[in-house]
Amino acid sequence: MRKRLVISIFFILIAGILLISLHSAAVKQVRVIADRATIYSEPARSSARIDVVEKGTVLTLFQQNKVRDVWYYISFQSPTYGARISGFIHESAVEVVVERPTLSPTRKIAEREKAALPPEKEVAVPPKIEKKAKPEPVAPPRPEETLIASRLPQTKVLKVPRRLPQLREAVWKPLAPVRMVEPPKKAEIRVDEKKPVKLIETFMATPLPRSRAVGLPAKGKARDDRAWKIVQPAAEPQQVKPLPKVEPKKGPGLFVLGLGYGQSLGGAGVSLQFNTKAGFALHGGLGYYPTTLIYSETDWVKNTILYSAGVKYYLPVKSSILSPYVDVQYGGLRVEAAQIVLGVWEYTYVLGQEQKTLWGPSVLAGAEFRKGRFGLNGAVGISYALTEWEYLKQKVSFSFDLSFLVHF
Repeated sequence: MRKRLVISIFFILIAGILLISLHSAAVKQVRVIADRATIYSEPARSSARIDVVEKGTVLTLFQQNKVRDVWYYISFQSPTYGARISGFIHESAVEVVVERPTLSPTRKIAEREKAALPPEKEVAVPPKIEKKAKPEPVAPPRPEETLIASRLPQTKVLKVPRRLPQLREAVWKPLAPVRMVEPPKKAEIRVDEKKPVKLIETFMATPLPRSRAVGLPAKGKARDDRAWKIVQPAAEPQQVKPLPKVEPKKGPGLFVLGLGYGQSLGGAGVSLQFNTKAGFALHGGLGYYPTTLIYSETDWVKNTILYSAGVKYYLPVKSSILSPYVDVQYGGLRVEAAQIVLGVWEYTYVLGQEQKTLWGPSVLAGAEFRKGRFGLNGAVGISYALTEWEYLKQKVSFSFDLSFLVHF
């Protein structure tokens, strides 16, 4: 019983050793396909650079799974340091080395015999006879129905009751009574005093006055118009001078407030501008530079507040909508960050982080589009960093402005 137990333990150990050897044999290698590939200390391009390998260098993988889906953890014999070092390399710079399995002797003999046999003749297969499908019955076309109006509906005329004019009481007034006039004294006419004098009153309807339409004088020929004779004063009218036209205000307002992102605003922030009548304008901006958004692969950088000040000159263009300008300013340009290898201790790199704010002048050219009190601003240009930093590679950079304007 003990012998069987010992034998079983022995076979289990042998199986474990074989599995470990197979697993170690399954460890893959990668080959560099780029002309020059960089090896980093961490799986990020912003980390410290350890070494640079040439095309065709074979690197050993520490693990088959990728780190962060695009990085290989490798090791190799570095000629620079004279020792075996490890690091991370991007998957776009290497390719996986596939090992072809070796053929067993029996399999090699079988393939040789198969190659020595004559090729088999191909047997012609008779073509299949396809049965013709019966044609499906075609449905008759569906008749179309159209509606045509036979006659138009008759129009009806509705009579509106006419309003009768009211009688004017002022028209129906009694006339003065007819009185007998006494004859002159010279005339010898005798009037019988006994006969009474009769007064007769009659009523007669006087005609209403006719309404007369008077037209206004024409705009072009006021004096020749018929109605002008009624309105025309006795004296010759003096020529009236037309009032001066008040033109809308052109160009930018006295104060301009801007909201947006750009070099004049110190990143994402605000700007205030004071315009003069000579075509020049003074402006200043204060903003929040998003360092953590630009260096998103690192977690040790911090955002910074930047400011700037400058002078604008508006070109003499006679337009109330478009105002091109040239801007010269000085202030914060951008924030740079770098990870530095301070030393190597027992195959472990001692790293250091450093963040630097760059300051310098900028020259931009752009235009402002204004509609009433609101407008848009856009400009592009270049900047030059005056800040000295040993890890700064390029001092000249591209800069731009994009903001929403409110004129006061």
